[in-house]
Amino acid sequence: MICILSTNLVAALMVAISHQQTESKQLPGTGPGDSTALGRPTQANKNSFNPQISLITNFGAVLSDNNPSNDKSAGLREAELGIAADVDPFLKAEAYIAFATEDGKAIAEVEEAFGRYSNLGRGVSAKFGKIAAAIGRVQRNHADQLNYLEYPLIVSDFLGEEGLRAGGASFGYLFKGERFNELTIEALDASDAPLFAGAHSGVPVWVGHYRTFMDFGENASMQLGATYANGPSGGGGQRSQLWAADMVYKWTPGTSGKSLVIESEAYLGRPGFPGAKSAFGGFASATYQLKPNLFGYIKFDYSEVPGTSNKHKAYSLGLTLRPTEFHHWRVEFQHANGNFMPNRNALSLQFQMAIGAHPAHKY
Repeated sequence: MICILSTNLVAALMVAISHQQTESKQLPGTGPGDSTALGRPTQANKNSFNPQISLITNFGAVLSDNNPSNDKSAGLREAELGIAADVDPFLKAEAYIAFATEDGKAIAEVEEAFGRYSNLGRGVSAKFGKIAAAIGRVQRNHADQLNYLEYPLIVSDFLGEEGLRAGGASFGYLFKGERFNELTIEALDASDAPLFAGAHSGVPVWVGHYRTFMDFGENASMQLGATYANGPSGGGGQRSQLWAADMVYKWTPGTSGKSLVIESEAYLGRPGFPGAKSAFGGFASATYQLKPNLFGYIKFDYSEVPGTSNKHKAYSLGLTLRPTEFHHWRVEFQHANGNFMPNRNALSLQFQMAIGAHPAHKY
């Protein structure tokens, strides 16, 4: 009896599925060659109701600091929620929201939120929304993508605590040819950047960035970039200018557990307000893979604060234990000094993990 009922049930289900498929073929707009009532072809959106979601949490602690006034608390530094999905066949949306604690208060900030057109044709792409400015390389990455604990001094002094992220438009052009050559032009409402003030949609900060990529055999490669930015510096109609150069070299031989990454950037800023002197800054770092899951790094920072006579520098030495690409432990010692601050020796610890659709790291 059970066998007969099971057979009849399977047969009924097969008939129902066949009937449903027949009806769906007769509905307009459901077949690959059909169109909607507007006469436009339809295309299934694979993640319309299932966007890619990731959560990256950054825990930290200051283990030792010779300055008693500095914050020595331990806890969650930041949690970044990332959401990405295809809006339609032409547009992809991405949003990154950071949750943190400042002065004892919980805050939420949109780090980036934009729509990306990747296939406009003839090598042209575009982004609209709140974006990370195409200045240098490091400041375009989020904090979780750094090979060290914090952004270089030049980024915070010239562009803001975590770089220049502002509303605007970005257009990219990929040149034809075998070698990678890309030009990016942006117009940004970057009023929060220390070097630029008073910018808005009518008077934006203009950014131009060129980068190229080259290989040195199978094991080594390099990316080079150059940036020019021009924007308002406050009242009087004066404009500030920024020139920057960036370089990253990667050596990844076939031997398992060995690699080397060398990064360097230099900024020259010229504030537009009267009497201001040009400011220079830069950094250089090297990260070497000691073992398959262990990385050691050194970093040197130097920065002149735009619009002031202040200057400071820092030396950093650290180790990163990365069992997998989804989490790591990092310990860093930093010695910093300057003409407006006392000498500082600090030892810090970081624990970072990522869950969900882990975003791809930029080169």
